[in-house]
Amino acid sequence: MGYTETVAHVWCRPVADDAAARDGVRPTDVEWTLSDGELARRDTLRRAQDRALYTAAWGLVRQSLSAAEPQVRPDEWRFLRSSLGRPEVHHPARARSLRFNLSHTEGMVACVVTRDARCGVDVERPGRVLPLHRLTRSVLSAREQREFGLAPPGRRQELFFRYWTLKEAYLKAIGTGIRFPMTDCEFDVGMGRPVLRSLAAGPQHSGYTFRQWPVQHGGLLAVAVQGDPGRTWEDDVAVRVHLP
Repeated sequence: MGYTETVAHVWCRPVADDAAARDGVRPTDVEWTLSDGELARRDTLRRAQDRALYTAAWGLVRQSLSAAEPQVRPDEWRFLRSSLGRPEVHHPARARSLRFNLSHTEGMVACVVTRDARCGVDVERPGRVLPLHRLTRSVLSAREQREFGLAPPGRRQELFFRYWTLKEAYLKAIGTGIRFPMTDCEFDVGMGRPVLRSLAAGPQHSGYTFRQWPVQHGGLLAVAVQGDPGRTWEDDVAVRVHLP
């Protein structure tokens, strides 16, 4: 099945070890798809779990792109870095309209693929203990901080990660990464789909739509996809989610 301009495909998989469930991405199963350069970069990572995540993440990227272009094998893709450091499809040339973004966290990898539309994805597993009150000052806007403070204590970590994953996905989609302060974009994560409430980066970065889902083992996945500012999500962008 090919992708169209109006469809974003989102893939998320746990990274399996030898005892993991059959639906996990096993690094040994996808290692053959990586280029020599990717394998060399992988081997510079000191921790075994980091090497496994790297292998699984780039293996998932290559498999996701081949789902968009089935005539291209996963090992045939070649990438270049943009001026902002973002990896983009270089070979085959006919597939350069494909856009993708990847994310990984402990034990999990995610990828989003579109055609022509900018996109970003973030996956996190909120189980680890974080200094939330300190982090909120560098991640949340003043209004979001007030909403965080009013939330029941038992919901605050989930609420923080809802904001965090949306902002990560969005800043990756617009290409700024952490160079743009997270506190300068603001989301409404109340009822319904997440909505960008305000943005200091200017109108050129408007027109994005957002989705968010829970994933395995308490994880949270968010995606940002460029659309037409004058149209709604239903009119402009459809999402196909491939979760285990």
